[in-house]
Amino acid sequence: MLKPVVGENPGVERPAVRRRRRLRTIGMLPTLLTLGNLCLGFAAIHSCGRDLQELHAAKGIDASPTFKREFLQRHVPSFLSLASWMIVGSLLCDALDGRVARKTGQASKFGEQLDSLADIVSFGVAPGVMMVTLVHREITQWGYAPLQFQHFGRLTLFVGIIYACCAALRLARFNVEASLEEAAHQGFKGLPSPGAAIAVISVVFLHESIDASNEWARSAGFLTRALPFCTLALALLMVSRLPYTHAANWLLRRRPLEHVILVLLALPLIWIYTELSLLVIAWTFALSGPVRYVSGRLIGRTGRTAAAPQTALDPPSADTEADKKAL
Repeated sequence: MLKPVVGENPGVERPAVRRRRRLRTIGMLPTLLTLGNLCLGFAAIHSCGRDLQELHAAKGIDASPTFKREFLQRHVPSFLSLASWMIVGSLLCDALDGRVARKTGQASKFGEQLDSLADIVSFGVAPGVMMVTLVHREITQWGYAPLQFQHFGRLTLFVGIIYACCAALRLARFNVEASLEEAAHQGFKGLPSPGAAIAVISVVFLHESIDASNEWARSAGFLTRALPFCTLALALLMVSRLPYTHAANWLLRRRPLEHVILVLLALPLIWIYTELSLLVIAWTFALSGPVRYVSGRLIGRTGRTAAAPQTALDPPSADTEADKKAL
């Protein structure tokens, strides 16, 4: 609404100043879950710093145990693997906060913006820092790094920055395009930032579970060199338009009884081979978008070929000749 300005030309008008809306109430439980996501992401970054601190203190990554109990130390051998578990906790908080807000009728723009800010830290900055930390640790343990490895370390830093920027762009685009309706949360365009983060930490987690003194040491070095390129591919998938399924809604949806039995049969394998299971599950989801896109294009091309009209070079059919005679 335009109002005339007092003391000025009556014919000149300017927009009326709107009063700022004040946020009075927020949903407690969804907000606490979102802040838990943020705190765990910050703790993951702190664990990466502790890992480098122990390395530069010439103690080695095994000299300072993360836990005193043998069971926990076996599953969390380093501070970098502890950071991986922190991101898993962030993923659980992120999967619960939105669902709790919608089920309790407390969904709001405030919660949507806060969730994206927390996701930037937990699923944008923290995985990039973990990737850079792993590569920097390996280069430091090599001692005097050759020139190509020095350039590789700098390239890794840029990849980490690109990953964090793509995560921020992905979340900002989602906030603009998404609505509070339930239909907007059934799928995604582009790889979700939690899925990309889990794919990054699955490689880190598998690397940390491999003992450098056994025959798998070469595999650990391969994972270190491949991780920056995998991270760059994940960053590009986040800002793409490839279709992805909402994993949390897919798991919480009603399923046939046979699906429950298959999950129960898979649980022992996941428990025994935790690192490999996390790697397979995370990268299956990350690659599901390109696979669905390529398969959709191939199926669509096959359908168009089957429904293509008859060309002039094709011999006329019997029905076509009969139509001509009738005319």
